[in-house]
Formats: sequence, structure tokens, C-alpha cells
Amino acid sequence: MFAELVVAMAEPSLLCVVCAQPPPPHRRTWGRCTVCVARNLPSTYYCGEACMNAHWPKHKVWHTAQKRRAKERREGTVSERDRSTAEAEARRAEATGSEYHKRFAAAVALSADGDLHAAAKAWRKMIKQGPENPSAYRNLAVVLSRSDHFADAAPMCLRAMELYGDHYWEGTEDFDEDWAASAASAFDLLKLPACAEVPKPEWWNDEALKAISARVVAVTPDGHQPCAMRALVLAGDTLGKAHWNAGPRTAAEIKEAATWYRRSVMVSRSSQDIQLRYEDRACRLDAVADPLLAEEEAEAAKARAAAKAEATEALKVAEAKATAAAEELLADEEKEKQQASTKAGKAKQGKGKKSKGKR
Repeated sequence: MFAELVVAMAEPSLLCVVCAQPPPPHRRTWGRCTVCVARNLPSTYYCGEACMNAHWPKHKVWHTAQKRRAKERREGTVSERDRSTAEAEARRAEATGSEYHKRFAAAVALSADGDLHAAAKAWRKMIKQGPENPSAYRNLAVVLSRSDHFADAAPMCLRAMELYGDHYWEGTEDFDEDWAASAASAFDLLKLPACAEVPKPEWWNDEALKAISARVVAVTPDGHQPCAMRALVLAGDTLGKAHWNAGPRTAAEIKEAATWYRRSVMVSRSSQDIQLRYEDRACRLDAVADPLLAEEEAEAAKARAAAKAEATEALKVAEAKATAAAEELLADEEKEKQQASTKAGKAKQGKGKKSKGKR
């Protein structure tokens, strides 16, 4: 049921974003936001000017954020990585001659070129053609996340995570790293306010998140997103209310959370702001954990000293008892000796008297 729902969600919503009215039978879609069209962003549909004007103040803020992110991508390493990935996929498609690899490479190229609208359409088409393909879901989630469609991206990550976990696609190939990346992305999305209404998976609980985050970093210890996931899960409510029902944390767990935040900084290609934020969290977690660990160590040292003193006292008591028992045994032996000697002396005297009488 979940799989069918996610496949259906992979199709773009054609409803008016304001009044949720579907387009009339004689037309396939409502009109798109013209700025979205100009910037090649995923579609936002309006039934008319009234709804578009009503939504524009909020939509304008979204466009401002998108413009800033596009600039960051151009100036940062994201576009470079996208282009490298696109070139690698193009070479693979040429080498294999596979139609699937050709479509895959074309979709990756659209993402690298910044045409998120066309890229989203391409990934949706691939999902429709192969609903058991985890890569298409994962890449669609990336495109939707880049355009801040987080509530639409989260179910795509969850489906990719599910399919990678089954090791289903393309025979028996191991997809652990892809599963871990999808799990970390799903976690990051589901804790966002925009995903508050997105149905949570069965593992959205404290014990399951601890187990999953441990597996994620075991598979990808050099991924900054998995490391940050593990850190946040271990921190629980330490730095603020967790996005799930988190239980109490030990000082060791809090200290380990700080370690994973620092590892995320070490392996991260993210902006300096994110790295500084994670380092700040690590320091704050240390400030909580270190006094608790010192207190635990002091209590442990006190307990060890008490145990040692008790053992020493018990040893003294045992030695005293052993000495007393030995002395008592020696005294009994001496007494027996004396009694035996006295008895022997009396026996000798009695023998002497009998000899005198006969003579």
C-alpha cells in the first residue's frame, strides 16, 4: 500500500496550490507560476490570478531562497560534483549502450544544468516506467529538496530506503551505502517543520533510530549527513526537544554525540555556517557530558575505594580468623600432647609398682 501511495505521489500535483481545485476536464493543468517557468523550477499551479496574487507574498519568499541557493550552488562545489556525476553517467551510458543508462544520464545532466523542473519530470517518468528503481526515487528526492519541496521529497527518500534495503534492484548487488544515504536524507527531511504532516515510518522511535543511525554510520562513516544523523539521535533532548519521543541519555551517549558532530565537520563539504553550527553543538554537548562523566568517574572511584577498603577489612578479618583458628589448633595439639605425655607417665609408674610386688 505504501509503495503504491509513493508512486502516486511521484506524480506532480495538478491542483491549485491555494484552493486545491483540480483543472477542468478540457485542460490538463492550470497555469504555472511564470517565475518558476523562467527559472526551470518544479511546477506551482494556480487556477487564476486571484489565487496567484494571494499566494505571491509567500511564494516570493520561496523564490528568493531559491535564487540564493542557486547562487550558492554555482559558486560552491555542488555544481562541480553534479557535472562530474553527469559526465560519469554519460560515459557509462555510451559504454553500455543501455537505454536505461541513457535516460539516467540525461536526467542527471538536467540536474547538473540547474533545470530542476525538467529533471523532476525525467525522474518521475523513470519511476513510472520502473517503480522498483530506488535510484529514481532518491534522485527525485534530491531535486525536490533543492527546490524546497520537502514534504514531497520525504516519501521519495523513504521509498528509496525501502528498495535499497531489499537489495532488489539489479540482482544481488549490495546497496548498503545507497540505503544509508537515503536513510540519512529521510531523517533530515522528516524532522523539518514542512514535513510535520508527512506520515512517519515505523522506525520513527527512539530505540529504532538508535539502531538505524548506528548502522548508517557503520556503512558510511565518512558521510557528513550520516554522522550528523547519528549525533542528533544520540543527543536526544539534550540541546532541545527532539523531533521524536526521545528517552533519557547517558553521559557516554551525549559525549559520543559530540564526537559524531565533530566528525561531520571533519568530513563535511557543507558551508562554513553549517560546520560552525555543528562545532558549536559539539562544544555544548561536551559542556553537558564532561561534568556528568567527571561525576560518574568520581562516584566510580569512590565506589572502587570503598570496595577496596571493604576487601582490605574483609581480608584482615579473614586473616584474624585464620590466625585464631591456627592458634586454637596448635593449642589443641599441645594439649593433646600434654595429655598423651601424662597418660604415658602414669602408665610407666603403674608398671613399676607391679614389678616391686612380685619380688
